Amino acid sequence: MALSFWNPNSVFAGFDDDFFDDPMPSSLFRIPPTLTHFKSDTMRYSSPRYEVTENEKQFRLAVDVPGVKPDNMKVELEHDGCVLHMSGGRKAKTDTSYEEYSFDKRFTLGKDLDTSKITAHLADGVLVLTAPKKEKLPPTKQEIGIVHGEAPALIDVEEKKE
Repeated sequence: MALSFWNPNSVFAGFDDDFFDDPMPSSLFRIPPTLTHFKSDTMRYSSPRYEVTENEKQFRLAVDVPGVKPDNMKVELEHDGCVLHMSGGRKAKTDTSYEEYSFDKRFTLGKDLDTSKITAHLADGVLVLTAPKKEKLPPTKQEIGIVHGEAPALIDVEEKKE
């Protein structure tokens, strides 16, 4: 597969939660009674659901981001094109205030993808990223001649200033 989940800080990497569900159920972590009046203005972190498909020519990543506008999302390549980083969020109005939902997800990309040609399209709450695969070159064989004698010294990279 050309794509895999990447989260260096999580012991549970690869497990998904619902995009708009509360990431910390109140039964696990009780909010102290003194903070309960701040209950309305909250920020929730979540992980959008995604689906990966590929064939011999390209791969496709479809991510569910309902209610998120393109201006509220960021998709970028990191680590020399090896990691796809997606982040964003939306605000939802409740009866008396707003709640903010955000996500942050990273995927490790395979070496067989042409990351310079990744495209992203958002329609009906689904962000679809596609990338073509690099052409597979036939295996090559090169004969290396052997010279009798001592090997040359390493070339000094730094120039000596006079």
